[in-house]
Amino acid sequence: MQPPLPPVSAQAASPYQPPAAAMTKGNIYSFPKWLMIGLVLLVVASTFAQLPLASSQPDVSDYDLTSEKEADQYKDDVDGYATQIAVFGALAAILQTASLTLLAYAFVREAQEETGQHVAMRIALLLGAVVLLTSVVGRSFSLF
Repeated sequence: MQPPLPPVSAQAASPYQPPAAAMTKGNIYSFPKWLMIGLVLLVVASTFAQLPLASSQPDVSDYDLTSEKEADQYKDDVDGYATQIAVFGALAAILQTASLTLLAYAFVREAQEETGQHVAMRIALLLGAVVLLTSVVGRSFSLF
């Protein structure tokens, strides 16, 4: 007869793993949550695209261009404004790409997981995801 095995002590959960209760479908993924995250990012991206106001553009009439110091200051201000437009445009493009990707992911996941939906709805979700993904890819695609 073999001696009984020593009792196995319950190991503490790893701090690097989420708790088992958090691994359910409702906590990790839900279509409304991903849809709202994508839409909020899209609104924030459109806000970033509008931040460099035309009223903040340097006006040549505010500078005395006959003075070398004022002419250099005007060139620096115009360069700063162009940089501001480029930075906010880049941030807007990054946020738009992220939001469209999140929306496409939500559409694909919803079409694959939700079996109670009509086939036409699942096809519409997949087509919406294809349109979103091709718009993301089409932005950076160039033949030349």
